[in-house]
Amino acid sequence: MFGREAAKLLDYVECFPNGYRKGIKMDKACSAARIEGFPTWVINGEVLSGEQEFSELARASGFDFDSSSQT
Repeated sequence: MFGREAAKLLDYVECFPNGYRKGIKMDKACSAARIEGFPTWVINGEVLSGEQEFSELARASGFDFDSSSQT
């Protein structure tokens, strides 16, 4: 969604570092944050669940998003 270079700038937590399989427990950081679905975005204390539009992520983060630059 963001591209390889931009994704390097995101704080990212993998909730199932060894892959998801039935019976595998979620990573402690994710269960402590009460993550229940994927993707989940936590931006400035606001929790957004599911896929989000760039404009919504920009609003939550305070990023000055110009929709005309989206390709």
